[in-house]
Amino acid sequence: MAKPTLDDLKRRLDEINPDIFPLLSAPKEYFSFRVNLNRSSVDSVLKKLKEEGFNPKEVSWCGEAFILPIENRESLVKSSPYTNNEIYIQNLSSIFAAYSLDIKPHYWVLDLAAAPGGKSLIFSQKANKVSAVEPNRERFFRMKRNFKESFAKNIQTYNKDGRFVYKACPEFFDAVFLDAPCSSESHIDVKKGITWWSERRIYRFAKLQKQLIISAFESLKSGGEMIYATCTFAPEENEAVVDFLLKRYKEAKIVPIKHDLDHTQNGLLSWRGEEYDISLKDTIRILPKGAFSGFYMAKIRKG
Repeated sequence: MAKPTLDDLKRRLDEINPDIFPLLSAPKEYFSFRVNLNRSSVDSVLKKLKEEGFNPKEVSWCGEAFILPIENRESLVKSSPYTNNEIYIQNLSSIFAAYSLDIKPHYWVLDLAAAPGGKSLIFSQKANKVSAVEPNRERFFRMKRNFKESFAKNIQTYNKDGRFVYKACPEFFDAVFLDAPCSSESHIDVKKGITWWSERRIYRFAKLQKQLIISAFESLKSGGEMIYATCTFAPEENEAVVDFLLKRYKEAKIVPIKHDLDHTQNGLLSWRGEEYDISLKDTIRILPKGAFSGFYMAKIRKG
């Protein structure tokens, strides 16, 4: 089998949206970070950063998230707020997805594929308890250290395979977040060409994702909501996985995602001969722009 090329990737992405490849190829101008409310406050962090010469711009939909020019990233990691774990560098797409999960103070939230832990940290600021599951042992211990340094005391960690969590915790959690392992197309550096990407990789991850989304849904309480997300563009890993869930569970319903972002695409209703449930139009694909990376997300209600 011939090795995949950059042209193969471009042709596939152009089928999804011809804007994706040019945006993926464009130089990154900004990056984002979030204030860690477990350790500090927005006002305190901004005061320190301005004293150290930074001028971050607040994100309109999240008062705890900010952007800076990409050339400031190296110096930001040397700043006192960063070294004291008062801020957390995190992509805006991940922040947006985590804040899109509606969480009440009494909730127990499951983060099913949690490492490196940035979304769990957001949940820890809003929920009573968080369970963070990560199967990879090395990533798991880095995540635990991350939580400890961030003063997140309400996160329970589990070095477990997320595919089987539902067997121990059926209909247990008030809300669930699954940022599934994926082919990571949004992280491809097109300047370096194709290294690890292939359509075979897409199909391999799609099989895993279907197992994980079942576990996530089975772990969710009736009446609860979950978010399924990936950092890839492939419909086989996105709409097809959510459509698989909708066909398997009649009580699974898509919830429209509220946003005012100007660089999103509604979920596809068909792909290469496969037809999807019409409600998939209410899922979104975030295009890589500014401090946002490429991302797909669907909000799903149980019952």
